Amino acid sequence: MIVVAGSFPVDPTKVDAINEAVNTMRAATLDEDGCAEYRFGFATDDPNTLLIFEEWRDQDALTKHFSAPHMAEFGAKVASFVTGAPSVFRYDVTTKGPLR
Repeated sequence: MIVVAGSFPVDPTKVDAINEAVNTMRAATLDEDGCAEYRFGFATDDPNTLLIFEEWRDQDALTKHFSAPHMAEFGAKVASFVTGAPSVFRYDVTTKGPLR
């Protein structure tokens, strides 16, 4: 499994546009083969920070996601509310289970 997690600095005055864009993106992405989870949220300590968390079955699924039409549409919308460079990381995960 591949986990993608990161943050984007955003303009908090554009929260309605942000929410519309991320909700549309999330719905389309969850329909993709190989996507197990796709979430956005705002950092509780900083309303200027949008967080993302993704789980993918494998690299093939993630690669296909990058070329999906809704990814291009989302990328065009992001320019209107992202205010700086994102910080996004990929994690290769071998197991997943409950926290004990």
